[in-house]
Amino acid sequence: MLAKLFWKISAALFIGFGILLTGCAKDDPSSEQVNTVIAERLDLSEEQAARIQPVTARILAERETFRKFRTSLYDQILVQLKNESVDQEELQNMLYSSWNQMEHMIPKAVNAFSEYHAVLSEEKRNEFSEKLENRRERITQGRRGFWRFSDEEPNAEEINGKIADRLDLTPEQETEMLPLTEKLFIERDEIQQARFSIFDEVIVQLNNESADTTRLESNLRSGWDAIHQRIHLAAETIASVHAILTKEQRTAIVEKMERRKDRWEKRRQRSGYHWF
Repeated sequence: MLAKLFWKISAALFIGFGILLTGCAKDDPSSEQVNTVIAERLDLSEEQAARIQPVTARILAERETFRKFRTSLYDQILVQLKNESVDQEELQNMLYSSWNQMEHMIPKAVNAFSEYHAVLSEEKRNEFSEKLENRRERITQGRRGFWRFSDEEPNAEEINGKIADRLDLTPEQETEMLPLTEKLFIERDEIQQARFSIFDEVIVQLNNESADTTRLESNLRSGWDAIHQRIHLAAETIASVHAILTKEQRTAIVEKMERRKDRWEKRRQRSGYHWF
């Protein structure tokens, strides 16, 4: 659950340029091949494609950073789940280290967004803006799992019941888990707002004639900080959940996470188009 949360936020932080990079061919293609795909999908002229080629090359070079972040985060949690107890300080330090590595991507994301913005036509920017607005609306209507916050969203106790069902918890374990769920439920609102602030800022920027890089970078850093400030809570929660679960339950979770990780890799290898 926490691994998924961190990954969603990290992806959201870079949505400013992620929406522009719609995919690339498998088997680690060259930046020229990726740029050709982007130019075709954005209906760019040869001159426009040449202008964004250096930007595409720089972003493609950072792809491995995303992969390593995702893999590292998963591996850290898997190690802790396999251990008899959680070394909370070690876990917290590793989470800080992993998340800090993502910070240098913020100015790169801003610059890439700005350069793509300058190349795209007003019609194409409006098209992207409309897609983002539709996606945001779907999320607010409660169609995206964890991020739902429609008028009929479940309360912490109902969410805790779903967690208990998925983890096959006993009634006693479900009771122990409730305070943790309530704490995360409270923090969720601020994380949601950070994510939607990024959505809203990118939409505004797409509708403007030029990109305001200072404002966009400030917004992305606020989103990054929203996670950074809660890393200690993530480590504390993982340690607390670990203490509640039995060895058999932890083993079942580990097996599910390892299968998911394996599916990621297989999907990446066989997919005709992917970004990371």
